Amino acid sequence: MESPPLTRLWSIGTRLVVVSLAGLLAACIPLVAPAKTVPSTPPVAQIEPACATFDSRIWAQAVFDDDPGAHAALDPDWDGLACEALPPGAAPALWTDTVPAAAIPADLASVTDGDTIEVIVNGRLEAVRLVGVDAPEAGGPYRDVECFGLEGADFLTWLVRSGGTLFIEKDQEERDRFDRLLRWVWLDRGDGEVYLLNEALIRAGYAERFRDTPNRRYVGELIAAESFARQYELGFWAACNAGLTTDVVLPPIPPMSDPDAPCDPAYPDVCILSPPPDLECSDIPHTRFRAFPPDPHNFDGNRDGMACEGPT
Repeated sequence: MESPPLTRLWSIGTRLVVVSLAGLLAACIPLVAPAKTVPSTPPVAQIEPACATFDSRIWAQAVFDDDPGAHAALDPDWDGLACEALPPGAAPALWTDTVPAAAIPADLASVTDGDTIEVIVNGRLEAVRLVGVDAPEAGGPYRDVECFGLEGADFLTWLVRSGGTLFIEKDQEERDRFDRLLRWVWLDRGDGEVYLLNEALIRAGYAERFRDTPNRRYVGELIAAESFARQYELGFWAACNAGLTTDVVLPPIPPMSDPDAPCDPAYPDVCILSPPPDLECSDIPHTRFRAFPPDPHNFDGNRDGMACEGPT
């Protein structure tokens, strides 16, 4: 029998190899599981950043400053600024989550400007001046609009209309010369956080402290709030060039809220609490009063026995 030509054998062998490989591939394909679609980013529900517990940058920053080590997750880029993606907003009271028992509820009627509101209390319409606060003027029949005055009024309007119950708390004085009630104003949103609006305005940079007042129950908190606003150039401290020295880092000042604390005996003519915080003459409403050693606040700089002799 004649043998097939070599070229024919080569062609037959090539076809057998191709058929065998095709069969092998066909047999293996069913064994490969279909590829799953992998999302490019994980679902939002899986992301729980530390900043999600806050609704404002100011609140997160205040908490971070209180203990940077414990709250390092609020500043992932280590630049000293917490939760920079959040809106500025406002911070609740950092020292309490309860409205004082002496405060009474009031219904909001209107916002006059950045430090005055009208409320209905005990069935009467009353104008309420927030004590310890001095906001820029927002205009009126006899006043010009000052820098950041309208913004301060808008911020207070947003804050009091954000939901919750208003309360007003009396300190030393009942009314001012315009017959307005002088009060600390609290807002309880019912979510476990309460806001002292006087302090929140100052911390957010929409007002500064009003120093010439005997209503000083929360003076320590106001001092700390103003230091915070100045340090971070918030509100009018940046917008209005309010004499801020940007390279000064002000230390945190512990709160001083106890109205029954004893007066320091170094100042027999006035009632000034012992430190902390360490006060300056510009922080108190008194001038030219006696100061005896050890003069814990160092009000008597020239040691002549007379404190705060210069302008406040």
